[in-house]
Amino acid sequence: MCVWCPLWPVQRRLSEQPELSSRPLILFAEGRRGLIVTACSPEALRLDIRVGMPLGEARSLLPTTASRRSRQPIPKPDFQRADPVADRTRLQALAIHCQRYSPLVGLEDDPAPESLWLDISGSEMLFGGEQGLAEALITDLAQQGIQVRIAIADTWGAAWAVSHYADPVVSLVLSDEQTNALAPLPVVALRVSDAVIECLRGLDVTTIGRLMSLPRASLPSRFGKELGRRLDQATGLAPELLTAERLIEPIVVDWLFEDPVTDRQTLDHVCEVLLERLLVTLEARRAGLRELTCRWLGTAAEPISLRLLRPTTERQHLLDLLRLQCERVVFTAGVKGVRMEVVELGLPPIRQATLFEDDVGEKHQRALAELVDRLSSRLGRDAVLRASLQPDPLPEFSCATLPWLEQRSSAVETVTIPSRLRCRPLRLLRLPQPLTIDRFSPDGWPTQVDRTPVVRVSGPERIESGWWRGVDAKRDYYRLTLATGAALWAFCDLKSGRWFLHGLFD
Repeated sequence: MCVWCPLWPVQRRLSEQPELSSRPLILFAEGRRGLIVTACSPEALRLDIRVGMPLGEARSLLPTTASRRSRQPIPKPDFQRADPVADRTRLQALAIHCQRYSPLVGLEDDPAPESLWLDISGSEMLFGGEQGLAEALITDLAQQGIQVRIAIADTWGAAWAVSHYADPVVSLVLSDEQTNALAPLPVVALRVSDAVIECLRGLDVTTIGRLMSLPRASLPSRFGKELGRRLDQATGLAPELLTAERLIEPIVVDWLFEDPVTDRQTLDHVCEVLLERLLVTLEARRAGLRELTCRWLGTAAEPISLRLLRPTTERQHLLDLLRLQCERVVFTAGVKGVRMEVVELGLPPIRQATLFEDDVGEKHQRALAELVDRLSSRLGRDAVLRASLQPDPLPEFSCATLPWLEQRSSAVETVTIPSRLRCRPLRLLRLPQPLTIDRFSPDGWPTQVDRTPVVRVSGPERIESGWWRGVDAKRDYYRLTLATGAALWAFCDLKSGRWFLHGLFD
């Protein structure tokens, strides 16, 4: 069975944000020549917006006023950046959900998958046949806001082709009718490259039926091995493997007491034993602990959440953090049991063994990670922050403070600043402040700032941005060296002509 989710990137967002169902939705990403449209909703297609179109051209096609005939307000379109990783992750979760219909469910072999493959051998009898299974699956996914098209055939290739290019929402292809079902479909249904499709169109081979009428031995020499392999996979002459998605079982350990316990030493000892069991399981999986949750069964006490900067299996470090968190828990009743669950795993840092123990950098990174863990555990995650560069051309938005423990990478982040960016000041004002320019040169350069002569001017560095978010910024930045030795980073607003101070060089 092939379950195709048409326009999956759009459907995923509409299922997560139902308020966008009545608005044109346009997804865009970086292309060779700037931002391009990668997917759009049917409402956007009605406005003549197409995939591959430059984002600026798509914006120009959007109407600005209501139609004279309908006199109805036009819904404001929503532009969102494409996220292929999130699309694939959500489709994998959908494959896990569909394991109630088949034990073997996987994604199609494609860089941007939109279809699920199910091996329903024997499972259809539980739903009254193949038609009942397909209808139950369509109803289930429709409740989640996902529209699908389904085809059932003897091969994955035939099921994929029929689900994408046949008319019925549910297509059941019998074994003796598979060739007849494939014959009227276009050759693009064989999942071959665009170059092969163009070559076939040049020979007026537009359907799979016409392709089958050609001598089979002549296909590899004319079109390469890909076309013959895909044709054999669709007709069942060549195998095609299914990589099924596996549900990862959570790592959970419990300790139940015969009678409720209130003794702190007993609880600390139980937590230590459970932590040892978790570490044994993690070592078997060659993984490290990133986030841990400890719950107190039979009481209303808040559970403990322990998150680390990078995955680790250091027993003493984890035990110290766990005891620090347990000291804050207030028990109003006896504890009937303790449950520990691993929320997130990760690969621990791997360091190659050396002849001499002179790897100071690794020791410093490990010490920094342990320090951040202790401070975050004692003060809270939002109290221990780090500076993070943001992809924004405006300097006031190019740096943000984020919690250390929200860092996703397993290692401490290191940023190398190219030499061409070192002209930026280390001290940047939160917001640009007005700057008084007393005198200008004939060329328009500042010669006196706040009654202090300017001895050197470097620049300009022009920054223009903000049109896609409604705030237009046009600035020329200069480095002004004063007679007192101070170095200012100032800019001139090209729209108003006013000068502002934005940073100071040390």
